[in-house]
Amino acid sequence: MTNEIEIRIGPVELTCRGEVDEDQLESVLRSLRRQLPELMARNPGTETPTARDLLARSSAKTHGDKAGVIAYWLEAHCGRSEWRSGDIVDALAAAGEELPKNITDTLNQKRDKELFEVHDRRWRLTDEGRGWVKYALLDKADIE
Repeated sequence: MTNEIEIRIGPVELTCRGEVDEDQLESVLRSLRRQLPELMARNPGTETPTARDLLARSSAKTHGDKAGVIAYWLEAHCGRSEWRSGDIVDALAAAGEELPKNITDTLNQKRDKELFEVHDRRWRLTDEGRGWVKYALLDKADIE
């Protein structure tokens, strides 16, 4: 079976066609996730904040609040409507933040409040969750 994978980060676009080694693909994606904040920061002409910038300007104090800010950053500034729990961990680590002992428990607490939803280990912000991040955690300057 031939697969096609397209990755776009700012002006950089990569398309791969052919057989996919899932372990190799996961390794590449993990590397990209770790470097995404730096890649976005180096992209001239963009005003996209890094995850670190957004966290620093937010009122997020708990791991759950910080996960919400990261989820919003992935969605609003990186074009990712869904993500895995490891993406949150990678972004928190890249931003120099302390990591929660168990990210799944952290995310589940927010899911129980209907701020996140999960299907097949893919998480996303709910409309209520998006509003929570935009209006309770972020400055108005950061939401557009």
